Amino acid sequence: MRSQGAGQGKNAVIPRVPLILPDYLPMRPDILFVGINPGTYSAQQGHYYARLTNRFWWALHASGLVPVPLAPREDFRVVEFGLGLTDLVKRPTNSAAQVRGDEFAVGRQALAGKVRRIEPLIVCFNGLTGYQQFFQEHTQPGRQARRLGSARVFVLPSTSARNAAYPRDVILAYFQGLKAFRDELQGDSGRKKE
Repeated sequence: MRSQGAGQGKNAVIPRVPLILPDYLPMRPDILFVGINPGTYSAQQGHYYARLTNRFWWALHASGLVPVPLAPREDFRVVEFGLGLTDLVKRPTNSAAQVRGDEFAVGRQALAGKVRRIEPLIVCFNGLTGYQQFFQEHTQPGRQARRLGSARVFVLPSTSARNAAYPRDVILAYFQGLKAFRDELQGDSGRKKE
């Protein structure tokens, strides 16, 4: 009989490797949504904005950006509606405050490359922190004067339920503003939905 080494018994704890959420990056999406980084729960579930208290999926449909309600487990379907999903930093944490400066620096370069490659009409940061970390400046939610490559930029207040500063109706108003912005730009650019 072979002896078991330390930590190899039937009760050994196997460390969990953080799950990385996949990017959903169709070519030339109307909107590329950029989160700060995935929460631990979302990473464990394998889906963006997985907590039922997160207002992202509700507001996406209530604003008319997608014609059907989507659940977190259907996050891959955003590409059907001309949308994309990614995060500035891919490492999951319990709080965005746990993301290190070097991770944001790497994320800035990675996001710029993704935007160059897929050419979205709008890059939409879900949360002020994502915009502020990318552009290294403070802002308010809504349309931004800055561009990211050829893409226009919009900032949503974080849809996390932890963001008590923005109630549901205000979150929805920003999503409706994003939809209006998209519709306006589609008309200007000739990029219409098919």
